[in-house]
Amino acid sequence: MREALVGTGPGNFLLAVRRWRQLRGISLRNPEKSGMIANALIADKLIQRLCAPHGAFLDIGAHVGSVLSSVHRVDGTVKIFAIEADPRKAAKLRKKFPFCTLFEVAVGEETGRAEFFVNPAATGYNTLVPGHENRETITVPIARLDDLLPDARIDLIKIDIEGAELGALRGGKNLIRRNGPTIMFESCGTGLNALGYSPELLWRWFHDMDYVVVTPDRLAHEAPPLALETFLDAHHYPFRSQNFFAVSRERSDEIRSRARESLGMN
Repeated sequence: MREALVGTGPGNFLLAVRRWRQLRGISLRNPEKSGMIANALIADKLIQRLCAPHGAFLDIGAHVGSVLSSVHRVDGTVKIFAIEADPRKAAKLRKKFPFCTLFEVAVGEETGRAEFFVNPAATGYNTLVPGHENRETITVPIARLDDLLPDARIDLIKIDIEGAELGALRGGKNLIRRNGPTIMFESCGTGLNALGYSPELLWRWFHDMDYVVVTPDRLAHEAPPLALETFLDAHHYPFRSQNFFAVSRERSDEIRSRARESLGMN
């Protein structure tokens, strides 16, 4: 049902109601989760509006298309690219969102093929990371972002691929260096996963690329970015956030201004 409603008027209304209920219920159910939920809601609003008119948005791990459809709904001039490794999801995305340029691959550091682990009961947790039970295994092609989009101008990226984010970023180093896009990424867990990636390595990669990392609620403000220790601390319960923004230092003032406008703060 949720998949069918994505990108429709009723679906957008139900999503707004769900957000309202989350906010109203924070203090009643589990106040320790309030920071994480608030940051998730802020991240949702920001990712819809941060791309400049006539810019380009890349959705890595498009799932059922909820994010890319919201970006398109807010500004139909934004060019949409998406990456989805699950062929069943990709077929539905291609049919439902013809405005989107879709790549039916996984993304990583090198090209080739790899096992992709699918959770039929919760496909939002599909991943390249081994070690999960109760999953189907399929083989999918892997491409590098630099090869998929060798000349594209990308302004904004959302990446949520369940622990494989660092590999995708390493494979898109030239694209990111060339464009300086703002990147919203998910980061969970604390140590090395089965692919050899960790939050610390992720933070250090952004640092080496001259990016800063902030929580969604700080993107519009002049507070200092997250130091490594603070970023790692956010991964321990009670979580500060599971969504973060990485911003090119060179574009920090510009993106802060766009975030303020997105949140109605100007």
